[in-house]
Amino acid sequence: MRLEWQKLLEDDPDLEARLNALPGRVFSGKKHPKADARAVFFCYALPAPGIEAHEGQAADPNIWSEAMGHTAWYLYDLSTEQVIEEPTEIIKFIRSKPDTPRYRAIADKTLSEIRAKTEKHITNTYFKKVQAPVGVKATLKAWMELS
Repeated sequence: MRLEWQKLLEDDPDLEARLNALPGRVFSGKKHPKADARAVFFCYALPAPGIEAHEGQAADPNIWSEAMGHTAWYLYDLSTEQVIEEPTEIIKFIRSKPDTPRYRAIADKTLSEIRAKTEKHITNTYFKKVQAPVGVKATLKAWMELS
């Protein structure tokens, strides 16, 4: 996927600047590659404990930040109600070209419910695994309806 990203930047030198100018959160939609299938893709910034040390001070493990965390992808399949976390599987569904038409068909209420289910999944998997304190949350960066 990194090679694909590099090729996109090579083919379109203005792409990185346009992407950096987008708001802190982006939503779009497109047709699902499989007929009669629906899913929603989410990209979240997952915080981790400890902020970077400054001027000889040790990192504070009680402070959680996105800078110390990582980004994770999730694909919620509406028919199975399962969450896929493997980026190499997800990329097949979200890959788009500049001329890919925007398409939306899932009701806003349903999208909000799916987002809540996905965030519960993140809490029950990632945050439990890293033993995050109550109140630490993932930050939604981008999502895409696939219908």
